[in-house]
Amino acid sequence: MHNPASQSAVSDALAEFAVGELTDQHVRTLAKQTLDDARRHVAAAGEAGRQLGALLRIEDTAPNDTRTRAWLLGAILARQMPASPATPVLAAVLAMGAQLAAAEDDIVAAAAIGIEASARLFGALDSDEFRARWNCASAVGILGATLSISRLQRLDVARTRHALGIAATQAAGLARNAGHAMAALETGKAAADAIEAALLAKHGFTSAAASIDGRRGFAALMAYRFDAAGIVDGIGTHWVSAT
Repeated sequence: MHNPASQSAVSDALAEFAVGELTDQHVRTLAKQTLDDARRHVAAAGEAGRQLGALLRIEDTAPNDTRTRAWLLGAILARQMPASPATPVLAAVLAMGAQLAAAEDDIVAAAAIGIEASARLFGALDSDEFRARWNCASAVGILGATLSISRLQRLDVARTRHALGIAATQAAGLARNAGHAMAALETGKAAADAIEAALLAKHGFTSAAASIDGRRGFAALMAYRFDAAGIVDGIGTHWVSAT
C-alpha cells in the first residue's frame, strides 16, 4: 500500500520562500518592470481582449470575480506576449492585487516570488519530452502563481504548502494546443486555479505534503526528469530569474 510522505524538502522550501522577506532591490526592480510590461500588454489588447472576455462571458456573468478576472488577464497576456511559466503569475497577481487593493510593493514582491519559483520549477523538470506533451506556461505557472497569491493572502507556511498541493492536482495544459486559442485559455485558467488553490488553503483545505516531489506527485506523473536540488539550493539568496 502506498504511504504518502509526511514531509517534502521541495514543498517546504517553496512555502518558506513564499512567506520570507524580500530585500533584494534588483529583484524587486526587475519584477516591477515585468509587471508594468504586463499591464501595458493588457491595456493594448483591444479587440483581442474583448473577444477573450466574450469567450469567458466575464462581462455578463462575473465581471468582479477575481478568479475569472485572472483567467481573462492570463489569456490576454498569453496572446499578447510569448507565454511562459511567469504568465499565470503576472495574471494572478494583477487580479488579486487589485481585488485586495494591495500596496504596489506587496504586489511586486508577490510577483518576484512567483516568477522565481516558476523559473526554478521549470528548470528542474524541463526536457524535450515535457515540452512535447505539456503547456509549460500553465502546467508549471500555476505553482508559482499559487505561491504569489498565498503571499498576498498572507498565508503561513503550512497553509502555503497546502495551497501548493491543491494547485499541483490541477496542473494541466496540452502542448498540442499551441497556436490555438485554447493554449491561451489554458494559461489563463492556471492563474484562476492558483487563486482558487490559495483561497481553499486559507479556509482550511489540506493536501499531501510531498505534492511536488513525492511518489505519485506532480513530478512523478508529469515530468521526465526532475532535479529537486535545482529548486531548493540557494532559494531566496540566488535568483535564477534575475540572471
